Amino acid sequence: VERAWTAERAVMVATDYSQAVARGVAHVAAYKDEYEVARLLTRPELLAEVQAQVPGATRVHYNLHPPALRAMGMDSKLKLGAWSRPLLKAMAASKGLRGTRLDPFGRAEVRRVERALLASHTALVEQLSASLTADSYATAVAAAGAAELVRGFEDIKLRNVARYRETLAALPLS
Repeated sequence: VERAWTAERAVMVATDYSQAVARGVAHVAAYKDEYEVARLLTRPELLAEVQAQVPGATRVHYNLHPPALRAMGMDSKLKLGAWSRPLLKAMAASKGLRGTRLDPFGRAEVRRVERALLASHTALVEQLSASLTADSYATAVAAAGAAELVRGFEDIKLRNVARYRETLAALPLS
């Protein structure tokens, strides 16, 4: 982001490009995987939020549809009760495995695509920043901002990655 900002300063005073880079890189880097879902579900304040929304609720269940089970043909969500909280906490604490050879979720297609997308988008931003001119500025802003098209979970995300790639292919990138 700093290199994008520096390249932008050399061309003009606008900040559209560096802002698009910051949002785009953060967007593709901050995907919601199994570790992040576990962290969100085990936040201490979650139970207080549930109590505020549903006064008198005494039992919380998590309805989850893990991609690994979906890949094996399971079409319905799992209903997990309070007994699963220690497992979810352990999973959230295991986020250091993310992206390593020991990551049990890292071999899923969507996880491989997410890692490749982060690497390719970062490389694209480096390329755009190195060759940024006043003439290429609008294209660079559009290309850097295209990462925000990538939204959703699993199949929806994969379709949006395809839209992202189509958007880039339609731009006059050199």
